[in-house]
Amino acid sequence: MTTLNVKTGPMLRYDTVDLEQSIYHAYAMIVTEDATSDYSITPTLQLRWEKAAGVSAAVDGTTAVSDDNSHKHSEAIKLYQYHGAEGSFTFWRFKIEVPLADHELAVHYSIDGEAHPNSQSEAIKGLTGHTFFVPAKTQNFRWAGHSCNGFSASTDESVWNGANPLWDDLLKAHAAKPYHAVIGGGDQIYCDKLVREPEMQEWNDQTDSKKRMAMPLTDAISTCIDRYMFNHYCEWFGGGSFAKTIAQVPMINMLDDHDLIDGFGTYPDDLMRAAVFNHVGRRGYFFFLLFQLFINDDVDGTSEASHPNRSILFGGDGVYIPFKNHSLLSYLGPKQWILLADCRSERKIDQICSKATYQRLFDAVRKLPPGVEHLIVLLGVPLAYPRMVFLERTLSSSMNPLIMLAKGLSPGFINNFNGQVELLDDLGDHWCAGPHKHERNWLVEHVQELCLEKKLRASYISGDVHAAGVGVFYGYHQHDPSLDPKYSLAVITSAIVNAPPPPAVISMLNKLASKKHRSLFYCGTKETMVPLFDTDLAGQKQKDKYIIGARNWCSVEYHQETGELEFDIRVEKVKGGGETKSY
Repeated sequence: MTTLNVKTGPMLRYDTVDLEQSIYHAYAMIVTEDATSDYSITPTLQLRWEKAAGVSAAVDGTTAVSDDNSHKHSEAIKLYQYHGAEGSFTFWRFKIEVPLADHELAVHYSIDGEAHPNSQSEAIKGLTGHTFFVPAKTQNFRWAGHSCNGFSASTDESVWNGANPLWDDLLKAHAAKPYHAVIGGGDQIYCDKLVREPEMQEWNDQTDSKKRMAMPLTDAISTCIDRYMFNHYCEWFGGGSFAKTIAQVPMINMLDDHDLIDGFGTYPDDLMRAAVFNHVGRRGYFFFLLFQLFINDDVDGTSEASHPNRSILFGGDGVYIPFKNHSLLSYLGPKQWILLADCRSERKIDQICSKATYQRLFDAVRKLPPGVEHLIVLLGVPLAYPRMVFLERTLSSSMNPLIMLAKGLSPGFINNFNGQVELLDDLGDHWCAGPHKHERNWLVEHVQELCLEKKLRASYISGDVHAAGVGVFYGYHQHDPSLDPKYSLAVITSAIVNAPPPPAVISMLNKLASKKHRSLFYCGTKETMVPLFDTDLAGQKQKDKYIIGARNWCSVEYHQETGELEFDIRVEKVKGGGETKSY
């Protein structure tokens, strides 16, 4: 029997469904240490499925599986080999194809051989396999949305009981009623601590931003960036309750800035093209594709027609990175599809996505089959959020007294990369920021037109802001939302791990949130925030009804009787406690 030393995995990634053949497409991936693994037989995945009725998921992903159900095996392909000072490691990708049935399926999978006793992955310990669930032909996916799955560099993780509490809450919900996908809306990992690596210190400690930007990319720094990205991903995706989740609920992920490094794409052109900073973004995007989408462009190519991932949509070329825009359009059942827009690869100060990318995404939506009712559009940063234009203008002023003051009193207030106020890159990331406002309004207008043409209801889901809330777009003639083609909810679920902003910031956001906006009046649209949180986490009435500052995730389910999508935001009741309240 062969032995595999598993460093990370197994991880699952859902792709889409081939409707012509009624085949469910997904992938599994493991990362193994070469020196202590036996590859005399290519790693092989065994799949066995049966009717899900009566099969319940345990929190650790185990289920009882009979011997008389359908069976298939999948031989791995070598997707990538990482070489570092600690040795070499191989990424093995397994194709999963399961024919849809008239009933929901429980699919048990295992990898031939046995795990080496030194295997580090949390998802492999003490288990012989895992089970995930495939919906029936006529069933719509039940899925969980999340974002900001990590801690900022300055956060004290211990006061939040680490990263596990809300993943444990999600796993309990999955054990009670299975999820078919877990959808990451950005910042599935935080790579900001890269700058603490020894080889990065000279670059990071250089206080003259122009000298820092002029520093060359050395072999030592290049090696250090790959080492950090590889090890950090293996630790984060291979450890804790998150690793247990993605071994039994297939992921669909899209990136935001922290998957690369804080603010990538929102800084001035000279910093974005500076040798060291630019290389961080290049390698960050490579490892995002590898660990989160299970894609290596050198192996898979960049042609949609021949790509193994059927959900992939290639947009325009990256502005600062040598990759095309990698967006996704995935089937979530007969009535719902999800469009995950890559809003990072082409981002610059005055652009989020190119017109070529928007055209490709809209063309793909136009080809959706008849009968689809809901289009979920995933954008890393919220499309509807309280405006902070006054703050943006103040912080970007060339004569900004706050910068002068902060340099002496609060160095952490200043961005290490280029000396701007730390908050400014976050504000510049927002769709409502001055340079992005026109593109944002254009996007809302054209999604409305597309949905009217296809008879779809659009809903947006986003993360990024470490708080939860719901915005709404609607026609300026007030009438029943079910009869309003412009009616769209913009759900914000963030963060499943990271700490929320201070209460004073949440209070300020709530004061700003009550305002109705007229920037879309030209296309007959109003927008505002929904007063969803009229009671606090203890059940008491509260004034701040629009934005809630606590960790959260979102459970999404289609209701057959009404044809509606329910977004259930699960908010942590007590700091670090993990138990949630539904809104």
